[in-house]
Amino acid sequence: MSAAPATPVSPTRVARGLEEIIDAAAGVLAAQSLLETFHAMAAALRPIVPFTSLAVYEADMTNRMLVPVFAVGRYVKETLAFPAPVDASITGKAFMRGKLVHLEPGHPWLGDYVLPGTPDNDQEAFIVAPLVAAGAPIGTLNVWREGAIASFASEEAQLIRRFATLAAMAYDNARRREQLSQLAHTDDLTGLANRRQFHERLTAELTRVGRERVPVSLLLLDVDDFKLVNDMHGHAAGDAVLRDLAAVLRDGVRVADVPCRTGGEEFAVVLPGADEPEAKRCSERLLKAIRSAGEIRVSAGVATAPADGRTVDALFQIADDRLLAAKAAGKDRLIGPRLAA
Repeated sequence: MSAAPATPVSPTRVARGLEEIIDAAAGVLAAQSLLETFHAMAAALRPIVPFTSLAVYEADMTNRMLVPVFAVGRYVKETLAFPAPVDASITGKAFMRGKLVHLEPGHPWLGDYVLPGTPDNDQEAFIVAPLVAAGAPIGTLNVWREGAIASFASEEAQLIRRFATLAAMAYDNARRREQLSQLAHTDDLTGLANRRQFHERLTAELTRVGRERVPVSLLLLDVDDFKLVNDMHGHAAGDAVLRDLAAVLRDGVRVADVPCRTGGEEFAVVLPGADEPEAKRCSERLLKAIRSAGEIRVSAGVATAPADGRTVDALFQIADDRLLAAKAAGKDRLIGPRLAA
């Protein structure tokens, strides 16, 4: 499935490449996050088999797509924008067959499958190596040489195949670590950040307040008359109310905001960079969205650092006092330093 390149790689270089793959294993496997793992892969492979572009695809068999999760080199934006169909792409062919695909310039497949937004007359050599972990295919490692150097020796293709074994192991390990971390920081019922994540994010933002003098606001919300919902309709109905509220918060916050469930029917939103006027706008917009979503009603209190406090406990206490004041004032309202809705 490849054309022979003009310049072969010496057996000595192949042996050295295998040794370099072994030497690279510790560094790649030691990466602490998925993104760090991808960057470690690219950095480790480059001196072994130089390339102009590299991408990692993850299998989504529900939709029969290979989804790009990392790319470096040329056409990164275009690569990340277009998943590869399992049944209609070079990447899909390698994945489904479980075998490396090595294409040299002029191979007809390179003309049949052109990434949208990229030139259709570029010289390129292309290698796709399946990523297999615990006997199951999980994605592919795609490597290109483009331009005047567009050729891979067959020995280089085999080095990439060997490297893909290490890459699959590192990728699978990092993915599992991130999944476990996500579970540890996520509320099971609503999918929002949990109380642990809430404290970590608010602490980080308050550190920025001290270091960069950037404000942060905290919005606390509590579902009104939630006990009546449980008593009259059962806990399943109460759970549905909490999930619905979480969905409104998730859809209504700004990109940088962190909606959290802090316990029971209690929710919080960390608002990075929000001073008092911005916190008021964001909070009122959320309460309006909640009212428009159905019969859910909440009382809320908002506080802003540094004016209302510089620690998690201090800021939380002020916001909570204002939330309780909203309850006492008739519920279904927001109270802050100079506002009531």
